[in-house]
Amino acid sequence: MIEKLVLVRHGQTVQNVAGIAQGWNDSELSDAGRDQVLRLAKRLANMKATALYSSPLGRALSTANEIAATTGLPVQTLDDLREMSYGGWEGKSFLDVRRADLELYRRWIADPDCRCPDGESHNDVLRRMERAFAAADSARPVIVTHGTAIRIGATALLDAPVKTSQHLAQDNAALNLFFRRGERWILKLWNDTTHCVEPE
Repeated sequence: MIEKLVLVRHGQTVQNVAGIAQGWNDSELSDAGRDQVLRLAKRLANMKATALYSSPLGRALSTANEIAATTGLPVQTLDDLREMSYGGWEGKSFLDVRRADLELYRRWIADPDCRCPDGESHNDVLRRMERAFAAADSARPVIVTHGTAIRIGATALLDAPVKTSQHLAQDNAALNLFFRRGERWILKLWNDTTHCVEPE
């Protein structure tokens, strides 16, 4: 059973910088993203993690492999940790999606069961993340995944409405800490990127 859960987002990608919906597509880490990942891995080296799980998408695996190099933990991939599938919106900027498909976009934001065109709904991702947390069978796992997946996963852990995810920030290479207290989860740290800041 998980006692302490460390959720981390992958480093910045080229498409993140451009505001592109990546979803199940992929994009290389940017130069800044590679630096973020090195700093994140160094921070995690002393956190006494007992397992390392990752989305199979390349940007998450690149991040997880750096963490593996500092912790000595093998990377275990879980398909359920993939980012939300944005379907027909993938490869487009969210600004363009809002311009071209505003009615569906508004429904997707408002209704957790509304799917992207040929993609997923918020509740689809919620169910996947719940399965992923159940599969992470270790006392202190590190889980490397994606921005929307983390925000929705947090609502599952905190027993909050899935729409709460729309009010949660999640930056690249951010670290989030959850501790189990009996039957409930306590959020100890959220969207922490202090390891990415250059020392003065």
